[in-house]
Amino acid sequence: MVDFDGMTRKFLLGETRQVGTRAYLRAIQDGLKKLRPKSQSEAVMIENMQAQIRNVTREFISLREQVNALEEKLQVLEENKTEE
Repeated sequence: MVDFDGMTRKFLLGETRQVGTRAYLRAIQDGLKKLRPKSQSEAVMIENMQAQIRNVTREFISLREQVNALEEKLQVLEENKTEE
């Protein structure tokens, strides 16, 4: 049995689970893998989309690493500022 009251309460209180960008990208990749092309042009189009998703995933990982590095630098700067 589905607990609609609990689901509504969580939604209204903002306690819903946040899905990350990598999960969205993974879902798109999985969906593209399940597609069965009916023609050669559809197969090429699906392959191109899969390549684009791989590139977006790589770019996302790179940007996430840059954000982490910048957050670390900011933390060090804030620590130095409070020490002075």
